Amino acid sequence: MKLFERYVARLTAGLFVTLTLGVVTLFLVIDFGDWLRIYAGKPAADVALLYWYRSHVALVQFAPAALVLAAGLCVTVIRRRGEWTALRALGASPSTVVRPIMVVACTAALGLIAFQEFVVSQSGPNIDRVMVERFDRWGDFLSVYSPRRWFKVGDALLNVRGEQNPERLEDVRLFQMGASSQLVGWIEAGHLTWLTDGHWRADEATELRFEGAQAHPGRQGSFELELPLRPEVTQLAVGRPEWLPLTVLQRQVGLMGAMQLPTEATRFAIHQRWAAPFAAVLAALIACLVGLKGQRSASVPRTLLEGAGLYGGLFVVGMISRSLAINGRLAPPLAAWLAPLVLLPLVVWLSRAATSSSRA
Repeated sequence: MKLFERYVARLTAGLFVTLTLGVVTLFLVIDFGDWLRIYAGKPAADVALLYWYRSHVALVQFAPAALVLAAGLCVTVIRRRGEWTALRALGASPSTVVRPIMVVACTAALGLIAFQEFVVSQSGPNIDRVMVERFDRWGDFLSVYSPRRWFKVGDALLNVRGEQNPERLEDVRLFQMGASSQLVGWIEAGHLTWLTDGHWRADEATELRFEGAQAHPGRQGSFELELPLRPEVTQLAVGRPEWLPLTVLQRQVGLMGAMQLPTEATRFAIHQRWAAPFAAVLAALIACLVGLKGQRSASVPRTLLEGAGLYGGLFVVGMISRSLAINGRLAPPLAAWLAPLVLLPLVVWLSRAATSSSRA
């Protein structure tokens, strides 16, 4: 049986690699045709560089679907060759086929997580930069990659117009708000330097105090301020959460929470990084168990349609759960793990059905 399981594992891995390369290539060809008008007259090296980076992102996007299809096709191939019938005659259980497929699926899922962490985290932002620098396509580049300029600091709002170093902010404006959100104080400073926790020094500063419609001059030059602002909060990472490394995302949650910024998208991206591959593994297991049902004939077209439908359903659930998380309708961890939670009862039911069928 060990020899057969290695054979199944090799077959699954081969199908997975072939399908992944095929689907990614098809997507890139379609994408190239869609954007062909902006590539006209541009250097071929720039286009090749863009699609080199884009292939990395596409691989992470489509490899889970290829994994589901590969699992179902592996079972179909084994059944069409009569190998599953011979194994059943020898008393083999469905686990003989399912186990090596799941080993490949889990290995592929972990590989995708690592690939996204170390490769896509670099290639994703490079796609946006190449589109801007080589093809003059800005899209939402400024909103995604511009550093944050406004910070909520206790009952005040801080605007940083210049450079943002962790312990020295350039060209700042501090708006101090009252209990009814009225403006009670305003400080303009050339530099804001961190001293100790909760204490900053304003240099080249001018202060105004407001009492109703009256403005009164305050301190001038250099003076200390009590601001519950940690110096590292000015170092919020810029970029799309789905492309940032997990280490960066986890650090951002604490920083954004300290600034009273919404963290739903970031927390969802952290959990989704693990939940999406796990959901693909569960979907691959379902494809295996469905393919092993004895009353079904082995059909490659039907297997492809079932696999595509299964992963299409996962994609829809993923989009809905992301929307629910970002809009605050569902806790980000629960939203991210919604797809695996939906699949688990189906996995349990099919596993019991397969076990009962093998015993019979």
